[in-house]
Amino acid sequence: MADPFLVALDQATRTVVARVRGELPTVAPTAAVASPSEAITHYYCCDPNRALCGLDLRHMPPAGDGEQDCVVCVDLDADCPCA
Repeated sequence: MADPFLVALDQATRTVVARVRGELPTVAPTAAVASPSEAITHYYCCDPNRALCGLDLRHMPPAGDGEQDCVVCVDLDADCPCA
């Protein structure tokens, strides 16, 4: 039986990659429903409004302590041209 965490992580990664490629629309968080991205820390390089994974961060709250790192941003952080 597959580990439920790994299955969820795989699906979340596929969703982020699909959004970066433009295959899925990015979803802005609303006051009534929290976006899953609000619980994930995203990294940015030169533009603080654009995460390394491609997500628009303009309306995102600051990351909190203990939040899960975006797996795509973590992978791309090593290749950040501004680092």
